[in-house]
Amino acid sequence: MGRRENPVDHSRPARGQLAAYLRLRRQSAVMTYRELARATGLSPATLKRAASGTVVPRHTTVEAYVEGCGGGAAQVQYAGELWRHARIEERGRLSGLHAPRPELISDAADLSRALEVVWEQAGAPSLRDIRDRSGNPLALPVSSAARIVNRDAVPADEQQLEAFLAGCGVPPDKHAAWTAAFAKATAAHELPQEPAAADRPVERRLLHMASAYAGGPGTRTNSQAWRRLVELLPPAALDEAVAMGMHSYLASQASLNGKSLQAPLAWQPDLFTTHEGRYVAVEVKSLSSRGRGGPAAGGSVNKPRTPAGGAPPTARAAQVRGKRRQSATHRLTAVR
Repeated sequence: MGRRENPVDHSRPARGQLAAYLRLRRQSAVMTYRELARATGLSPATLKRAASGTVVPRHTTVEAYVEGCGGGAAQVQYAGELWRHARIEERGRLSGLHAPRPELISDAADLSRALEVVWEQAGAPSLRDIRDRSGNPLALPVSSAARIVNRDAVPADEQQLEAFLAGCGVPPDKHAAWTAAFAKATAAHELPQEPAAADRPVERRLLHMASAYAGGPGTRTNSQAWRRLVELLPPAALDEAVAMGMHSYLASQASLNGKSLQAPLAWQPDLFTTHEGRYVAVEVKSLSSRGRGGPAAGGSVNKPRTPAGGAPPTARAAQVRGKRRQSATHRLTAVR
């Protein structure tokens, strides 16, 4: 004889009631979990966990459990109601949702909220379960069901609406009120569609300005166009655009000066000015400010530094040649 089951966990009342009913059905059928597993095609561990009261099993598992114990349509429906209440209790979201009844829906936003409530009232079944129970899986793909329950979109047509309602367990005799609400909501206020890029004023001006030749700051038409664009951009987008533009410009100027912004000794421009109608960045190298050799700030060129020996380069070379001659003379004298 098998080991006795642990008592049902009633810490969640609705979940515990579901588990107690499942155990009652198995005891009435006088079946072991191994025999029930053969009848349902599920594993004994899955069936034991479904009747433990510690978790809410899948809806399909509950149906298979009751049918495997010989339950009819009435028993399966009752178990489904217990499962629905257990899921609502487990999720805890339904009490915080507010939506009008179908006859009071006035726009697409109301319809979207109301359909979310329908899904939560059904126990928030999985998207595949909604599709499989809809009676018309071709009208309600999983992706469409996901957009509806996430309130990203309303049903595309009445056929898809009725499939969603059927998948959530709404009886057919209540579909008429929903289809009337759908017709009113979609006719009065359609959900806003994201405009194409050419329809957005900011992007339209960006495309126009990008295609125009950048004549520099001295071009009146170009300056006015950029000024209008700046007025359209929000502050955060404007800051990002300026930062990206300056970085790109300084990188190009550094490349012209044989430097790189990522190099260890990065190019550091000192002046940013205009010259002949264009912006110019200038790096001024001076002994006082940079600590390096090169042209001074005023543009004059310093004389070459004196080497470490103290004499200028020409005098230093003459001294070396004289020493070589003296050493050669000493060698000749020694030979004689």
